[in-house]
Amino acid sequence: MSQESVELLLRGYRAFVAGDLEAIAGMLDPDVEWVAAGGEGTLVRRDDVLEVIAERLAERYHVTVDRAIGVGERVVVSMRFSRVETDPTDDRPLQSRRYYLVGRYAAVVHTRDGKVVRVEEHPHLAAALAAAGLEDDAS
Repeated sequence: MSQESVELLLRGYRAFVAGDLEAIAGMLDPDVEWVAAGGEGTLVRRDDVLEVIAERLAERYHVTVDRAIGVGERVVVSMRFSRVETDPTDDRPLQSRRYYLVGRYAAVVHTRDGKVVRVEEHPHLAAALAAAGLEDDAS
């Protein structure tokens, strides 16, 4: 089951990069749970999750999957994301003041019957690996 779960996650990643919310919606269970890192809240419906994903698409993030490790019906994923933020007070098309936002994302994605049923965000890959019962080989 691990390979199918990883393939589902990678299809979701490719759909995000392509901006295909319809494809993403088809991969999410109607009652999907999305647990934010640090206990900052939980989304419990596909429509709510899709709303957040649509917001991230609108923010024009560039996302790269670093690792996707299948563990049964779970996938531990580590991603990098970045975007350029322009100065909203500068209307020149080629601004000299730009801010570069770079970050990392880690999660454990639970799947069942070819759908994502739960996503647990973690502050870093080591925490996601530990939550899945795996050791971080980088330590």
